[in-house]
Amino acid sequence: MQNRWLSGLLLLALCLPAPVYAAAAWINDEIYVPMRAGAGTGYRIVHRGIKSGTRVELLGEEGDWLHIRYGDREGYVEKQYISRTPTAALRLQKLTQDTEKATSTASDLRQRMAEVEGQRDALRGEVEELRSSLTARGNELDQLRNVAADPIRLDQANRRLNEELSMLRSELDQVKAENALLRNDNTSRKWITGVGILLLGAIGGLLLKSKSGRRRNNWAN
Repeated sequence: MQNRWLSGLLLLALCLPAPVYAAAAWINDEIYVPMRAGAGTGYRIVHRGIKSGTRVELLGEEGDWLHIRYGDREGYVEKQYISRTPTAALRLQKLTQDTEKATSTASDLRQRMAEVEGQRDALRGEVEELRSSLTARGNELDQLRNVAADPIRLDQANRRLNEELSMLRSELDQVKAENALLRNDNTSRKWITGVGILLLGAIGGLLLKSKSGRRRNNWAN
């Protein structure tokens, strides 16, 4: 009795359909494959032609037929028209797209590299300018340090300049005074000469000599 029950279960298991699973598959080559309602040419066609390269869902297999889903339809197609990998045309298309993408990426990278190199050159120029400016500022700082380190020398130089200026002013005043004396001396001489001429003309001989002597004494006093 138990053996019959186990045999029944085994027979039932064999009669049950295989478990359904889904995997990607593609229609081979440049053809249009009809999809039928069952695994055989006697079943009605539920789709008149699926173009090669079309991606379908693989649900199972029965002999030489594969159970597939395309969109919202399910059916069967012969195994010979199904490939578990993309077709050569699809692979070529994918390779072409990848190549174009890589080429575009390489072009973008070259452009970006050129921009980066330009920025690098600009930064180098700025660095050189900063170095030159830093050198100039360093020289100025050294000069300021030298000046700040020797205030006595600056004070002495300032005093020396003031003394020289004072001497020049004294010399200038002396020159002005000498010029004034020269002008006064010339005027006195001209006046004395004129008076003498008048006296010589008015007084003759001895009287003129006497008066001239007294006048010289008066001038001497």
